[in-house]
Amino acid sequence: MPLVIQKKFLYIFLMKKVYILAILGLMGQSSWAQIRDFQTTRLNSTAGAGVASILSTEAAILNPAASAFFDGSSMSYQSYSTSLQKESSLRKDADDDFAKHNRSTGYFLADHSGPLKGGLAYTQQDENNYERKRMVLHGAAPMGGRASMGVSYNYIQDKLPRDFSNRHKVNHAFSVGSSFIVDPKTILGLVVIDPTRTLPGEERALAGFQYTVADRFILIGDVGAQYTEDVMKKYLWRAAAQINIFSDFFLRGGRFYDNIRETKGTGWGASWIGPRLGVEFAQLITEQFGERSYLYQEEKLVDTSLSVLIKF
Repeated sequence: MPLVIQKKFLYIFLMKKVYILAILGLMGQSSWAQIRDFQTTRLNSTAGAGVASILSTEAAILNPAASAFFDGSSMSYQSYSTSLQKESSLRKDADDDFAKHNRSTGYFLADHSGPLKGGLAYTQQDENNYERKRMVLHGAAPMGGRASMGVSYNYIQDKLPRDFSNRHKVNHAFSVGSSFIVDPKTILGLVVIDPTRTLPGEERALAGFQYTVADRFILIGDVGAQYTEDVMKKYLWRAAAQINIFSDFFLRGGRFYDNIRETKGTGWGASWIGPRLGVEFAQLITEQFGERSYLYQEEKLVDTSLSVLIKF
């Protein structure tokens, strides 16, 4: 074979290899963005809204500053399964079966008896053949009578599907939050997730409010952005309402729009919270409007959640 032809053949072969590796790299980055944030049953019912809400369990995964306003201790078990609604014919044609086992669980323990209030949490996620285990240590302290500051530390273990060469990853991430009670009706919240940018693409800055319209009716809202990108393009919002029926029964509903993950959806739920025991149920329905999700056109994800809360 002439030398010129050999060089040309070698050049084409090498360029194909480069293109294939580039495509695989992009697919890997896009696919890794598929795993979503762990959500408690309460957060699923409000479509994720709650940065300004004073919540004990959710302080571990959303705004750690909320712990400063509690007394006593509590523990909770959170669980939700993810199913596919309206499976697309394109998925069948591509022989891309939806993973059968998509389940997430969480164990939360909070202690608010001392001057520094906080807790521990352990969550497991298995979604679309991606696995994430997270251990959280969080604490908060009051700053005057109406404000607080909190910090959470996250130890994260990720396991990617079998077609990835580097399947196991370990990361350490932090979140910093604050809460401010403006008056008996209005609460404001602010949280910065992963300010050290340990998890590329998952850093967020979120602000929220909670406003009590009437004794039994509350409005909740969050806005946020991926602060390392153009915030006019990489933003999100969440809005929800809560109605208190009787003294210990609550109904919630919410909607979210996430231009970062290119998903949107609605959530709803109900809960009974007694003096010592609470039970919650919720559903979150998610659909895509871009290409950063593993969903096909017209498909929807349905997260069905159940949780139990014990206060002592």
